[in-house]
Amino acid sequence: MRDRLLTAAQKLEDAGALEEAADVRAVAAPGGWTLLRVKDSAEASAGAPLPLTIDRTLREQLKEKADDLGVLLGAVVTDGFQKVLDGSWTPPQLARATAPDKVVLNLRVNKDLMDQVQAQTARLSQKHGYRITKSSIAIAWLAEDLGVDIAIVDTEQAG
Repeated sequence: MRDRLLTAAQKLEDAGALEEAADVRAVAAPGGWTLLRVKDSAEASAGAPLPLTIDRTLREQLKEKADDLGVLLGAVVTDGFQKVLDGSWTPPQLARATAPDKVVLNLRVNKDLMDQVQAQTARLSQKHGYRITKSSIAIAWLAEDLGVDIAIVDTEQAG
């Protein structure tokens, strides 16, 4: 489907519909479907706070990628949480960060969804043999979905 959307965007661009082509490209980008769910800025700011303590460089990379793709970081996390809950994605084990330049990335995510994820973290941690938290799920999915490199533990070598 992504290839067809990009072909459609090219046809729109060739026809001179540059804004429409840009919109189609944004929806075709990783996580771009989330743009369709955000109806207005009030909906975008709804939800409960989810503060993520991460390296400053990672925060800037995630924000830049989200801006480039026209997606909201909270909406991307929502997608990742849903994938964990439906069993279609398992978060990798994140390597312990030792960078001294830590900052907080503040997001807003649906509280009910966060509560559902929180209720599953102990089970997931036990099943996979490493600590899984709301934060680790959010950080790993943001990086994966937006194409930002982060340090993860190679479980094949570690195990």
